[in-house]
Amino acid sequence: MRGSTPDQLEQELLADEAIIAAARARQLVNLALADQMQLPLADGCRTLKEWAAGRLDIAPDTAYQLTSTARRLLDAPDLAAQLARGDITFDRAEVMSRIPSEHRSGWHLGVDIQGLRRIAARHRRLSRSDDHLSHAAMDLNMQPNLDESRWSVWGELDGYSGPVVDKVLTEKADTIGPMPDGPRLGLGYRRAAALTALCEESAPGSTSTPLITVFVDDRGVEVPGGTSVGPEILDKVACAGSLEVIKTSEGRPLAVGRRSRVIPQRLRRFILHRDGGCTGDGCVSRYRLEVHHVVPWSEGGPTDPENLTTLCWFHHHVVVHGFGYRIDTRLGPSRLRFMKPAIHDPPTPEFEGGPGLRWGSWPPGRPSTPSVSNSADGRNGTGTVSQH
Repeated sequence: MRGSTPDQLEQELLADEAIIAAARARQLVNLALADQMQLPLADGCRTLKEWAAGRLDIAPDTAYQLTSTARRLLDAPDLAAQLARGDITFDRAEVMSRIPSEHRSGWHLGVDIQGLRRIAARHRRLSRSDDHLSHAAMDLNMQPNLDESRWSVWGELDGYSGPVVDKVLTEKADTIGPMPDGPRLGLGYRRAAALTALCEESAPGSTSTPLITVFVDDRGVEVPGGTSVGPEILDKVACAGSLEVIKTSEGRPLAVGRRSRVIPQRLRRFILHRDGGCTGDGCVSRYRLEVHHVVPWSEGGPTDPENLTTLCWFHHHVVVHGFGYRIDTRLGPSRLRFMKPAIHDPPTPEFEGGPGLRWGSWPPGRPSTPSVSNSADGRNGTGTVSQH
């Protein structure tokens, strides 16, 4: 309350927590009674947890914590009484109920909740049925946002699979070095990048050149499935394989550019042989060496030996296409350094002449209309998409 001293405020918070604890104690008693009366079954629910989550409008995790504690406190009346009096919090009662009664005593008041959880974990004994349930509960979910520019990944693994995945991802993540300007990327990002690399290695046809189709209309550029892509993703596609451009209007195809092998395989092999490894200054990695356009293809960069270089997976996927670093060639073609990108994207120039997909700046008002022609030259033999 306004005007309270720090001590008064702390005492008020503690008193509120005692009230919450007493209310939880009554709730646990009622949940145990509902379980004995088989109310969930009568209401068409499979479990007490499912029934509580729906009837009490609480999250499944909260419902599980409440229902499992309610059942355990039936065999721990001392803890139930302390919770009802507000002597202990619900969190303390929940974790203490998982410790065998012969190992419970007054000492637990001197241990914080996290410490009690470690003690409870040491006392837990898993049966074969517990192992089977843990394995059956394994789950992996992937959810894109509305334009599929980002994906959320979450799930649950059993006690065997979790350490295996953790070890492999961590070891792979440890091979990702620091950025060109010094700082090391966080473990979370490196593990995500490691997962992507492992999936790319295992993907069918990962050693061959993929065909990527892009659709161009008044709104911009998309790949199949409606996913919008920007210049960085397009440049990554241009390094990866073949590109097919289809112009559309109101969902109807108007023109199809000829399929282009952006970097022909013979030229790709020559560049890899010429450079002999990653051309990043001081880099000795030979992991997944790939050919890259020094001047991005989307900005009119030609697909010829002078504009191609070899980069390792880290410098190609993470540094250049992931974080947008630009290549500084002033030290020579075999000692490339990387320049940190600007905080704000610079205005995108419109390139004249030559095939390729160009990202001209849209004029004010109605967007200009991309067009597709089937001209080709020795650079990459692709249909041209330009802005008028």
